[in-house]
This record gives sequence, C-alpha cells and structure tokens, in this order.
Amino acid sequence: MAGTISISRREERQNSGESKILKLLEKKIMQAEMTIKEKVNTQLVQGTVDTATFVPGNDAKDLNPLGYFLPKAIGTDPVAGGSVGNINRATYSWWRPYVADLSTGTVGDNTFAINVTTYAGLRVALYRMYNFCTRGADGSGPGIVLSDQVTYETYENSLDQLKRYGNDDLVSMGFDNVKLKGATMIWDEQVPDMENGTAAITTGSAFFVNPNFYKLIIDSETNFITTAFIEPENQTTKTAKVLFMGQSSSDNMRKHGMCMGISQSITS
Repeated sequence: MAGTISISRREERQNSGESKILKLLEKKIMQAEMTIKEKVNTQLVQGTVDTATFVPGNDAKDLNPLGYFLPKAIGTDPVAGGSVGNINRATYSWWRPYVADLSTGTVGDNTFAINVTTYAGLRVALYRMYNFCTRGADGSGPGIVLSDQVTYETYENSLDQLKRYGNDDLVSMGFDNVKLKGATMIWDEQVPDMENGTAAITTGSAFFVNPNFYKLIIDSETNFITTAFIEPENQTTKTAKVLFMGQSSSDNMRKHGMCMGISQSITS
C-alpha cells in the first residue's frame, strides 16, 4: 500500500525560507500518512463488499477485514463460511467463530438466540457473546469489542444507571471507550452492517476480538515509512512515497465473535 507526496519547484519557491519549506513538507507528509492510515483502517474494519459479504479487495491483495474472519454465514450455514488459512470451516467446526443475530433470535451454528429490544437485553446479549468467546482451556476473552457508532452509544447509554469504567490508555490515544466485562468497547465509522451485507448501517454490528489470537503482521521495513524524494529528469516536481505492507491473521477462530442485527432505535 502506498501514498505519494509531491512538491514542485514552484511550491518550493513560493514557500521559500527554511521554516516555510519544512512546514509545507510536513503538512504534505502528514496528509499522505493520514490518507494511507485511513486506507488501512477501512481495509481492516470494512474491507470490500462482494455479494453482501466482506472480503479483501484488489484481487485479495488488500488486508483481510474483520468480516472475512467473522462472516454472517457462520451463524446460519457453516458450509457458506468458506475457508480461512486454507482450513475449511464447513469441515472443521473448531475453526468457526461465534456469530449471533440479535434481531431474530435465530439459533444457528455456534450461536445463541436473543431478540434484543431493550438496554437490558443488549447487555445480556453482549455479555453472553463475550462469555462464549472466553470458552477454552486458556480462559482468555476478547480484549476489544468494536462496533458501529449507534451500537456503542446504545450500550453506553444502557450503563448510565450503572457504574462505568473506561480504558485510560485508549482515552489518551483519542478513543472514546467503555468497559464490557474484561474487554474495552470502542466504535469506528467503518464498521459495516453485517446482517444486511452493506457498508451503510441499517442494523448494528459488534466484533469481539481476542488480541492473543488476532494479529496485524507488519513488514518491519515497510511500516508507514517515507522514502527519499526523487525528481525525474523531465520534471520539476520531486516525489516521495509513504509505504505500508502487512496482513491481518488469526490462529484461533473460536476466540472471536460477532453480533449483528442490533437495533438502532433502542432507547430504554
């Protein structure tokens, strides 16, 4: 993944003086870094919509999105869940994550049934998914619950009469967050509607991610690096690139989960 930074001879002269040139370059570099970070975030959280599923785009050259690991299909038809890491989830049940539809209460593979219409019901469903993902000999649970904005706000509002906790480290990084059992809940505008298979939100979704078994593997020499500026012989503009190379992976699907179909109109 790459972003470009270009500055022309004209721009350099119009911003002459060491401090002004540095400020212009710093701004261009910052804009390029922000752009590529947005791309990384979109690819990791949402991915590319393909027939109501979420997959790595660009002929599978993009990063694997969360919906690739935790698809809706697992909740109703494990055969439709496909393979991850060349392991077929239709054949091996231990390679299937937990998925629950909170709008219908329908039980499928690796799921539970709750039709959520109230604050209390939402808490029960989210806590139950957390507990499902904690099953196993190691006993570890999700560290992050990532949802759309309205689902986050609904859960946050449901805690108004209860004692609330947050993660100070994430607050210092600029993330609003609340605790959900042993996990920290945050929101991102790129979280898609997993039930309807769209980027636009009709019903909410929440991903339960265990950081012990989910990794973003980054090439040590291509971690948002900025290359040297190069000026072609036939141009008066020099260009540098911001580069990133990595991939997301999981080595234990049973430690992750996803809730979908969360009503956007729960108020009590």
